[in-house]
Amino acid sequence: MRSAFKALAITLALALGCQSALAGWYSARGSAAIVDDDVAAARRMAIDDALRNASLQAGANVSIEQSIQNGTLLDEKMQIVSRSPIRRMIVVEEQENGKMVTVLVKALIDDSSSSDCYAGNIKKIILPFILRYKDTEASMSAADMPDFADFLTDQLYAGVAQSPALTLLPPDRARLLFNQSSSGPNYNLQRTLDSISRRTQAQYIIVGSVSSVAVSDVGSNAVTKLIYTPTRTLRFSVQVYDVYSGRMILNKDYSGDAEWELKGEKFSLRSDRFASSDYGQRINQLTKYAIADIVTQLRCQIPMARVVNISDDTIRINLGSNSNLQVGMRFHLIHRSDFQDRHSMTYYQNSETKKLYKVIDVSPNSAVLVPVDVANQLINVQLDDVVELNV
Repeated sequence: MRSAFKALAITLALALGCQSALAGWYSARGSAAIVDDDVAAARRMAIDDALRNASLQAGANVSIEQSIQNGTLLDEKMQIVSRSPIRRMIVVEEQENGKMVTVLVKALIDDSSSSDCYAGNIKKIILPFILRYKDTEASMSAADMPDFADFLTDQLYAGVAQSPALTLLPPDRARLLFNQSSSGPNYNLQRTLDSISRRTQAQYIIVGSVSSVAVSDVGSNAVTKLIYTPTRTLRFSVQVYDVYSGRMILNKDYSGDAEWELKGEKFSLRSDRFASSDYGQRINQLTKYAIADIVTQLRCQIPMARVVNISDDTIRINLGSNSNLQVGMRFHLIHRSDFQDRHSMTYYQNSETKKLYKVIDVSPNSAVLVPVDVANQLINVQLDDVVELNV
């Protein structure tokens, strides 16, 4: 009996030891506005915000829940679905300036989370494009905030970069020559994505546009203007494309408004005054919604890579250890082809094959693969073909 208890104790100790080994500490900041002088409530909200950011770093699934009744939005909240609990939390720093509470927390979170999504172990390479104004009217609505589009771009991509499943390249300032609002076949888009696939390592691109940051006045009556505060709108959209397949995997609009008490003031978009304002808080909320959607959509996407070199018996692809590729991983080959019709219109086609290749050598930004079946020859493999992780 004693030996049985001893064996059980050893088993429990090993299990707890393994559990501890799978946990890691994550640091993150959070903030919340002080409403009705309730500092305690703002502190709790700031801690919740910091824990959401820490969970995002640890690879949590994030989703948005909305309650709608008779077409009216009753409530909206961000739900962080962490695949394992936060075991411990410490508030390292805390600041309060009368308008906002900001905290820095350290949280002990399980690192075993990636096991539910095998593709989530491979970091996806993303090329983000700066957000641009949809039209001249949208640009004019931000005349008193000349750097607003860059500010929103930085806030959005700083959040996406926190995800351990994604690698963001520096934002591209080029203007893409395709209609982001189109849902039909877009041959300019196909040509653009093909060009991007040849000049970058990215499998995905993120683009977006700002459609309005207009201020809504409260009327022409002088008394009304003294009593009521005008409101300001934020409307922007985000699209995510798979460069290799040409698929749009996310297309979503985000909109909201808040009181605009900064009218007539001089302020910086990166100041505490702006961040603690109702409008600054609304921007923070909407960008977090967009971050959650982007990370959730991309984390478990199956990674693909481009064939960049072919030898007599091996191929080299443009993914490596920086993306967590390991020796022994298997990929199947996809042939890429393009052709033109008599009107010089270019068409692109991906043809999947059943040929498997395994990784035998890994460098930081590339890997060498050989056929799993020695009977498979490399004679049909061509540069710019792609391989897809076999899951």
